[in-house]
Amino acid sequence: MLASYRWLKELSGIDASPEEYAEKLTAAGLEVDGLERFEAPSGVVVAEVLSIRPHPSKDKLRLVTVNHGEGEQEVVCGAPNVPEPGGRVLLAKLGAVLPPAQEGGEPFVIAERPIGGVPSAGMLCSERELKLCAEGEGEDGIYVFADGHRPDNGTPLGEALPVDDVVFEIGLTPNRPDCLGHVGIARDLRALFSEAAAEKGVAASGGGSVPARPPAYAEGATGLSDANLQLPFEGGREVALDSSLASLRVDVQDGSRCPRYGAAIVDGVTVGPSPFWLRYRLHCLGLRSISNLVDATNWIMLEWGHPIHGFDRAKLRGDALVIRRASEGETITTLDEVERTLVADDLLICDAEGPVAIAGVMGAANSELETSTTAVAIECAYFEPRGVRRTSRRLGLHTDASHRFERGVDPNAVPQVLARAAALIAEVGGGIAMRDAADRYPKAIERVAITLRHGSLEGLLGVSVPADVPARVLTALGCEVSTAGEGAERSYAVRAPTHRPDLGREADLIEEVARIWGYEHVEAVVPKVRASRTGTPERLRFERRLREAACLAGLHEAVTYSFVSEQDLAGAGAPAAEVRLDNPLSEERSVMRTSLLPGLAAAAVHALRRQAPEVNLFELGRTFFQGDDLPSERLTFGLIVAGRPREGLGRRDANFYDLKGALERALAGAELGALRFTLADAPPAFLHPRRSAEVFVGDLSLGFAGELHPDVADALGFGGRRAAFATLSFDALDSAREKRGVPQAPILPKVPSVSRDVALLVDAQLPVEAVSSTICDASELVESVELFDVYAGEGVPDDKRSLAFHISYRDAETTLTDKKVDKAHKKVVEAASKALGAVAR
Repeated sequence: MLASYRWLKELSGIDASPEEYAEKLTAAGLEVDGLERFEAPSGVVVAEVLSIRPHPSKDKLRLVTVNHGEGEQEVVCGAPNVPEPGGRVLLAKLGAVLPPAQEGGEPFVIAERPIGGVPSAGMLCSERELKLCAEGEGEDGIYVFADGHRPDNGTPLGEALPVDDVVFEIGLTPNRPDCLGHVGIARDLRALFSEAAAEKGVAASGGGSVPARPPAYAEGATGLSDANLQLPFEGGREVALDSSLASLRVDVQDGSRCPRYGAAIVDGVTVGPSPFWLRYRLHCLGLRSISNLVDATNWIMLEWGHPIHGFDRAKLRGDALVIRRASEGETITTLDEVERTLVADDLLICDAEGPVAIAGVMGAANSELETSTTAVAIECAYFEPRGVRRTSRRLGLHTDASHRFERGVDPNAVPQVLARAAALIAEVGGGIAMRDAADRYPKAIERVAITLRHGSLEGLLGVSVPADVPARVLTALGCEVSTAGEGAERSYAVRAPTHRPDLGREADLIEEVARIWGYEHVEAVVPKVRASRTGTPERLRFERRLREAACLAGLHEAVTYSFVSEQDLAGAGAPAAEVRLDNPLSEERSVMRTSLLPGLAAAAVHALRRQAPEVNLFELGRTFFQGDDLPSERLTFGLIVAGRPREGLGRRDANFYDLKGALERALAGAELGALRFTLADAPPAFLHPRRSAEVFVGDLSLGFAGELHPDVADALGFGGRRAAFATLSFDALDSAREKRGVPQAPILPKVPSVSRDVALLVDAQLPVEAVSSTICDASELVESVELFDVYAGEGVPDDKRSLAFHISYRDAETTLTDKKVDKAHKKVVEAASKALGAVAR
């Protein structure tokens, strides 16, 4: 949310610096992420045109003599709209510094320059040259002051026009829709500064206050006046608009989706450019100026946080506005010139013949305001937020209006907003706001009644709160408060305002008191924590240890969405979804995952497309399956490697052995014992049938590891690259941990070891692990076995291969002799020959 400092100051009446505003807002939970300053260029002043004469050698140029308050000077100007003598313009005097013509360029310094042989002592400026509008916007020619606005000659630009401003970038949380407009932010500011002043016992804070200027209303516009409106910061009774509108019938057919609908008409308008103050403020707040009528509707939205829509009254067929559900398959062409197909859940605004807007989202092209518009029908409504959210997301249309309606606007502000909109459109469009208006509100949305107990307030905050603070704070925020009881038994009967849909329970009110009163009153204390008698469960400690071990092994932890689409699972070759969401955020997040592969693969592809040379990601997350009553959540360890690991001078795609090494490194720190990889008889569909294995610790199966099936890799976006993935059951890992027991540190050897090498000729299909296990079991002196060579080829039968092992022997008590080692080594070879049919080479 972008907010104007000038606007907030006008609405709140708080005379404080932008930095003080930002500090107060941030401390109250409306975090100001940044400030952008808009300042008038130096040396630009108001000047009066005294005379105009032709340039002696350039037909398209003229010589203009102006009075800039300190004398007269002549400038060369090529603008077509130089006013007659007596008109006021903007002059950049000699030495003035103008903004660079292009972003990142050098500022332009005004100096006396000959143009067509005639010296020009200054420059008459346009809005574009002064950067008072966005690129491509602004009126053609130089800026000319309107007849009703004639500042004195020599007045600096910053005093003549409202160009000096500071724009706050506020990071709003979704629960504060009231602050999507300046009125709501100003309400909080006024409460914050007023509370700070009350703490000090003074009438104002932050350097003082100025009279608050709530949004103005035209006397009699839509039958309302200031006297009977509920203004932003002062009490007043709520009133409804006149319910009769002879020339326009309003028919709400779905009151649940549209509880309140107001409409008013402004006649006799003329479409044209907006006045400078309107288009410049929109420019500062990131909106482009379109026309005076459209800009006025955007102004109201930014002011109140309540979107309105303007229809061309002449285009409404049958003199009717009908609010109804769409028919299944009905179509509408929206303002972006896209034809959209609707479903029966969508809410429409229609005239007598068909749709003219998607309620709360976007208007239709067949009723938009154009240059020929002479009468505007203004819509101001409250739409049920969840319905707008569903339609917006289904259509992929996230607009400024839907953003606000989805979060909830104030249903009881419709009369005020409608009156303000009619007055403003009449002002900038030169029309007349008709007295009669429509307000369909069959069942009023009442304020929520909440009881706040002073004891609960102090108990939750952990600090003593003065008795007068809660009522004062909540009243400043628009609540109706009555107090009963004294001391710890004191309570407050609160009726929350409808512009705060987030206030629904006692804890919400306590939070409001805390943030306005000031969190600085709540001292930081060390909580009293009672130590657990049993300590952290071993399973949880193992989960943490597994994560730490994987990170220490050089892997990066990923946290991916548990929500996926059925297409994601199908493309990854994962089991079909068994748990579906009743109210998904979108089709892309409609089911619960049965595998970690879609999320990890998406993260890996994202990194590779951004020039990451290699990716090593793991995730310890839950997969979801249907249980007997409730869904079953299974904790799973997933690991993916992709890219081209740096290895020697060559570069290649990651393969099974890169995955095997990464998995062994990751699980080594978990102290589970040696991993065993066996060719899987029936690997998962997402793995390559001949480049995958089942992973064991001892006889316990942990899961599967292997290269992705080429079809799956392509479907996941790897674009022909190889990638490898492992998925292990955490329950199996935890069982292996329990079976191994508490890791024991080995006793340091007192005597050296002795090594021998042996090459054994074995069947080609015999697993290496079987040979190394046989060697280890053959003698109690065998300390370790390491495979260092595998050979098949010349001199070796086709069905055989040669495995060369490095064997270490050690006796824990005495130094080994050659004779004892030779005896043990012979015993190893004989055991391999007898058990496996191995032949020593």
